[in-house]
Amino acid sequence: MARARRVDVELQQAAPDAAGPGSAVPGAPPAAGSSAARRRRWWLAVPIAAVLALVVGQAVVDRRERAALAELAAVPSVLAPLDGPPVVAWELDEGTHLGGSALVGSVLVATHRTPDRTVVLEGRDVATGDRLWALDVVEPSADRTSEAQVDPASCAAVPELPGRVACLVTNGGFDVVDGDWASVPATSTRLLVLDATDGAVVVEREVPTSARWLTPSGDDVLLVGLVDGTLHVRSQALLDDTEHWHVTVDVATDDGPLTLGESALVDARTFAVGHGDAVTLVSTDGEVLRTVDMSPESALTGQATTTRLELSTALGAAVIGGESSTTVVSATGEVPLDGNPLPVVVDDGSVPGLVLTRTPVLQAWDARDGEARWEGGVVDAQDATVLDGRVHVGTSAWLVTFDGETGAELWRWARPTATGAPLTDGRYLYLLGMRGPRHSAPYDLVALHVADGSEAWRTPLPQMTWLQVLHRLLLARSFEPETQEESYSVLR
Repeated sequence: MARARRVDVELQQAAPDAAGPGSAVPGAPPAAGSSAARRRRWWLAVPIAAVLALVVGQAVVDRRERAALAELAAVPSVLAPLDGPPVVAWELDEGTHLGGSALVGSVLVATHRTPDRTVVLEGRDVATGDRLWALDVVEPSADRTSEAQVDPASCAAVPELPGRVACLVTNGGFDVVDGDWASVPATSTRLLVLDATDGAVVVEREVPTSARWLTPSGDDVLLVGLVDGTLHVRSQALLDDTEHWHVTVDVATDDGPLTLGESALVDARTFAVGHGDAVTLVSTDGEVLRTVDMSPESALTGQATTTRLELSTALGAAVIGGESSTTVVSATGEVPLDGNPLPVVVDDGSVPGLVLTRTPVLQAWDARDGEARWEGGVVDAQDATVLDGRVHVGTSAWLVTFDGETGAELWRWARPTATGAPLTDGRYLYLLGMRGPRHSAPYDLVALHVADGSEAWRTPLPQMTWLQVLHRLLLARSFEPETQEESYSVLR
């Protein structure tokens, strides 16, 4: 920012006897009350006022940007702001599992499996990767083979208890039985509440072995499990074993064993749980609201298609759909829509009630009443990012940005095929870009201004490298073809 600089000027004054009384002295400043002096003070005030206006204006812009970025920090899948091309800050150790990890302040809490098959919870400084603490939570079992895999812990930050993390630890997992991989049911499942700064155990207690996922909700914790086609959802006090309610829902189908999908609070009073090709909504006071089943539909090829489920806090609803139909499921009802649901990577809520499907053309809907809003001019949409009133849609060859209210195309940017969804920190969109005319790797990481798609900067990436976001961290996933090994690095 420009800064005002003071220049000291020495004004020389003639001796008193060099001129007569009342005569002007060449080079001397005008008298204080003269019009020339007033004009001079006015001209001096102009640049000072301009500088002050710039300073105040920039301060207002900076304050607004900080406030906007602070709000975005609570939006799932939004990166922490990058100041420029990122560099590798640290690398994850072999055996560290990011599934079920949690970010608490500046500490990443994750599961680590040691070579002797001990399961460890560890806390790492997200800036440096330094291990702050480690806690053995599952000892190796003598009746398991050397190939046995214990399920990683499921952890979550506890908003009501700053600096605390809740983790669900089980000894269940998978092992080789009679030459084939088989599920090994848990014989012990524990809930741990830890101080994320040093790993000190605040609470440790047994919970039902069916519990697989946990979600903090106020002073309680919601535990989810699936047993023989029956969904179990229970609410317990986080710090003791008081159980407030426990509901079961028969969700069995004729398609074989069910898998438990993602679960989350879509709003403060509504908990959504995915299971198989369906979703069940339960209120936080224990009322089963509804279950919507979207069994795989038969596509034009005659093959079954995959059901897609998205739990949206921006909509306060679950969006579930198949090949040609989508349903918005909320606490108040169900809204059917045409088309296949388009995956939404980030939604900051700046276009209220927006749902996107492919019919196969891109179609925008109102989630509240199912009314069509606008139609986009692309037929191969792959993902969307809703940010500051704009809808950024990734296709096989372009990133196309639409006005969220009208659907008018604002700008587009050519990108290589099959390079994944854009990432964002609210200021820029980050994509893999072509290095020269080639559409193949290696790629550049390119930062685009969200308003007009112009490039802010770009930096080369190593070959066989892909980017993803986890807990606001930018991760680089690299693959080594010769060793067939994957590695993860945290970029900052």
